[in-house]
Amino acid sequence: MRLSLRRQLLLLALIALVLPWAAWQALVQMENLLRQGQQQALEASGEAVARSLALRPALLPPAAPSLPVHALAASPRLDGDVSDWGDVALPLETEAALPGVRFAVGHYNERRLVFIAVDDVTPQRGEAHWPGDLAIDAVLLELDTSLGPMRLKLAARADGSTRAASADGSAAPVLAEGGWRETAGGYAVELALPQGLSLDALRIIRRDADGGGGATESASPRFALYRPSPRLQRELGALLPDDVRAVVLDGRGWALAANGALRADAAGDDVLSWRRLLYRAMLDAAELEAFAAEASPLRDDRPERLAAVQGRVESRWRRDPQGTRLILSSAVPVRVDGEVRAVLRLDRSNAEALLLADRAAAHLLGLTLLAFLASGGVAFLFATRLSQRIRRLRDAAEQALDRSGEERRFDVSTARDEIGDLSRSFSQLLDEIAAYTSYLRSLSSKLSHELQTPLAIVRSSLDNLDLAALPADARPYVARARDGVERMGQLVRTMSEATRTEHAIAAAEQEAFDLARLLADVGEGYRDMLAPRRLRLDGLEAPCLFHGSPELLVQALDKLIDNARGFTPDDGEIGIALKRQARELLVEVRNTGPKLPEAMRHRLFDSLVSLRDRSRGADGAVHLGFGLHVVKLVAAAHGGGAEADNLEDGSGVVFRLRLPWRRPPGGEGARS
Repeated sequence: MRLSLRRQLLLLALIALVLPWAAWQALVQMENLLRQGQQQALEASGEAVARSLALRPALLPPAAPSLPVHALAASPRLDGDVSDWGDVALPLETEAALPGVRFAVGHYNERRLVFIAVDDVTPQRGEAHWPGDLAIDAVLLELDTSLGPMRLKLAARADGSTRAASADGSAAPVLAEGGWRETAGGYAVELALPQGLSLDALRIIRRDADGGGGATESASPRFALYRPSPRLQRELGALLPDDVRAVVLDGRGWALAANGALRADAAGDDVLSWRRLLYRAMLDAAELEAFAAEASPLRDDRPERLAAVQGRVESRWRRDPQGTRLILSSAVPVRVDGEVRAVLRLDRSNAEALLLADRAAAHLLGLTLLAFLASGGVAFLFATRLSQRIRRLRDAAEQALDRSGEERRFDVSTARDEIGDLSRSFSQLLDEIAAYTSYLRSLSSKLSHELQTPLAIVRSSLDNLDLAALPADARPYVARARDGVERMGQLVRTMSEATRTEHAIAAAEQEAFDLARLLADVGEGYRDMLAPRRLRLDGLEAPCLFHGSPELLVQALDKLIDNARGFTPDDGEIGIALKRQARELLVEVRNTGPKLPEAMRHRLFDSLVSLRDRSRGADGAVHLGFGLHVVKLVAAAHGGGAEADNLEDGSGVVFRLRLPWRRPPGGEGARS
């Protein structure tokens, strides 16, 4: 694909976008390195705090399996509905060894409470005090209390309050009251132990009766129960670095202690506007997720916490919903004797670093954009100026010679650059072409003038020889010499005529006349001379007002008709036609006969080019190839051109004069 100089320079300016792209990549790498450094620093701080907490194992949850005893904000109703337990119920605990069972343990005013929800699609209901060997749905609790081990049975026939019984259906060792509630997919039971009864461990056994007389049991592991120590929060606060929020979590994600706060937002900065969205979109990694609050403020289910439970240190970057800061969260396992007893999560706000990065991006992108626009504008203006200069040089070169080969004024550039040098080279070349053209044009007149005297001497010498007594065998040689002199004289006269014709064409005056009538009159004048060949006139009925030189056009027609007669057989046809188009007129002279050689089609109108026999023709004239050249000159004098082509059916040749034409106002005009 050919690109103009302007487009090439514009492409060069677009390539300059590599600079802001490289700057953006550098800025991204810089921020990534900054994040990595902050991440490594926060993880190191977390590991240091985790080691300090590991030295105080009494503050941490016991070895797994264990369950936290949650502090409830209000005393719940014992109705089997966990909604009044608050955030503790979101979500409930589960255990893989006990499928279809969800549970939670809480306390209020030193009263222990247990909630259990069971999925059951084959209900077999009965009272807890019924004998233990009856096949009914029930929940058994194995408790380690301050009064010793206990085994309680929970069951009911319908919704409402219930009391726990011993596992065999006898009276329970303590008064444990609760509520039973049927659910859409099973049942739920809520149990409250007596005030002041401590609870150290818990094991849940599900008894499921299928209605066939038997029952199956599935049991959870024995959970050690614990309550978060208030000392843990104080110890955590003493170990925290500045501007860091720390949360200690157990293996199930429950928050045991929290301390510290995130750095406040940098509100009011001018970068915190619509530009922040652009910069953050360009700088933030694709995987950067939005910061969202936990489903429960008491429980953490983030991926980094799950990784820390497996013993790995993991960090995540998040963006707050307002986009004003980035938050780095690092989860570090707290190991005691090689076992993960808790997870320490540290959160740090990156608002200041984010602000600095945004400001750097703003300045960098702003300066880059200004530089790009300035360089692009300069390049575009330069390309436009350069393109205009080249276009003017092209136009001047095209107009330096007219259609007839006459030299016109050529404006030479004075600029001291490559285009100026090219302009001066063009001027020098055109001067040489003009000088050579002038030499060629004067050559024929010079030759005809210089050859007149030698020809006259030769002709007079031949006349004297005719008067002398020559041997008979010498007279044929004298006759051949005289014939050569006559042919040479014809050549000189033709060259003189061609020179006069060129001067006459250059000095011819133009006028308005009816071109259709002119062609008709010329054709009728040639009809008898062309016999026995047929003459056909087409498109000459309607008048056609044209501004030009009728004498020159008649002369051109003479040359075309004479050329057609020379190649048309006696039974052939010669046609003259006038075709009107929107902006030009076509004068056609066609004849039947041999076709044009393909190699000569574009050379026929050059001087001294002819397809006829150079010997004397039937008309006694010598054809030197000036006729069609005169046709070309006449066409050029009218601002048109001449062309030749073979007829589509292959029967002959057509010559055309293309003459520029504009329809005169009010129609084509009347015959003059």
